[in-house]
Amino acid sequence: MYKVKLLQPVRRLNSRVMNRPIALLVSVILLFGSCVSKKEYQALEKSKADSEALNQNRINDCNEKNAALIRSIAELEGQRGKLEKTISSLKDTIETCHTELQENLNYIRNLGENLDAQKKSLANELTEKNRVLQAKELELNAALAKAEEERARLTALRKELENTVGRVRELEAELARKDSAVILLKEAIAKALAGFEKLDIRVEYRNGKVYVILPEKLLFASGSINVDPKGREALVEIGKALNKQPAVQMAIEGHTDNIPMKGSEAIKDNWDLSVLRATSIARILIDDAKMNPKRIQAVGRGDTQPIASNETPEGRAKNRRTEIILTPQLDKILQILNTN
Repeated sequence: MYKVKLLQPVRRLNSRVMNRPIALLVSVILLFGSCVSKKEYQALEKSKADSEALNQNRINDCNEKNAALIRSIAELEGQRGKLEKTISSLKDTIETCHTELQENLNYIRNLGENLDAQKKSLANELTEKNRVLQAKELELNAALAKAEEERARLTALRKELENTVGRVRELEAELARKDSAVILLKEAIAKALAGFEKLDIRVEYRNGKVYVILPEKLLFASGSINVDPKGREALVEIGKALNKQPAVQMAIEGHTDNIPMKGSEAIKDNWDLSVLRATSIARILIDDAKMNPKRIQAVGRGDTQPIASNETPEGRAKNRRTEIILTPQLDKILQILNTN
């Protein structure tokens, strides 16, 4: 009866002592199976301390039970024979408790070593993460700097675009004014030549310029550089109209067919003839129409720019001509184009 009563508490104690380390081991494995934060680490340290206190309590409990057993042995010394088996069993239980206690101490010691290893591993991991973070911060700063440069460049480009758009609009307006002026000039020249319709004078508008095309028969006799009176009269009217347009520049171009002329001391060939005819017209405009010579340019083209075939008499007659090319001044347009 005494043996049964004494062994049951010891077995329950043994069961509790054996089950708690296992539960503690499972908890530690679960805790350290993932990355441990500082808070979790502190909780683990606290758990370790609680575990040590628990083991101490177990030791104290065992000691108290030993003392109780010794007192029971002293009180029941007379019944030693009956209780020898109980005492032997209790000694075995105590030995088991000491063994389990030692195992728990070893487990806790190993747990501490594992904790140190995990602390070191965690420290290394944090160091590596800090290194990566610093590298990312450098990349971010570089990206921000580049973005700022791009923003500044975009701002400059936007400003340049605005300036360009402004210049384009100004240029378009100036070109529109120029075109209007050229059209008005064509109308003024046509009006000045209203009395010369029978002379086959043509006034055309091409590529922003006005072309006054004077046939040879109006101005010159064959092979001559002297302007006929009727042609001189038409040139003076053209000059008077142009004096009202001081911003218009003039180019006088002489043209011939491809039939070689007989050279003379004064006129060597068709090219020479075209140049001399252009200068004859220029002198009339300067002397008789009182035009500013700075506005006039006289050139000869010879037979290099035919407007019809030289294979027929009609075509050659069209090619023997003088063209007065009128161009408004482009100073304003060039100024706009050269603006930065």
